[in-house]
Amino acid sequence: MNIKYPKTELMVVLGSKVYPLYVTATTEEIENNMQITSREDFLTFETAVKKSHGNGLWYPGCGEDPYWTNWTVKKNSIKSYVELPEPKVNINYGYDEDKF
Repeated sequence: MNIKYPKTELMVVLGSKVYPLYVTATTEEIENNMQITSREDFLTFETAVKKSHGNGLWYPGCGEDPYWTNWTVKKNSIKSYVELPEPKVNINYGYDEDKF
């Protein structure tokens, strides 16, 4: 099973504020893209937003599942990025009669 999850947090200037974008690209992919592009180029990332776009960007703990969409940002608007840990998922398909 291939579960999509954010692998990197990008800190990006949007307008006059800095916002976190949670993207599926790895830090290695971002480093490669940053090295081969010029300062004024645009980069596109698969980014997590809330299911209704009017409610803003998705973030861990917001209580919603992310909706994945492609966002394009200017390279010079990216201020930093951090690799996120892989989520730990435990799926137990066993039947426990005491829980019902």
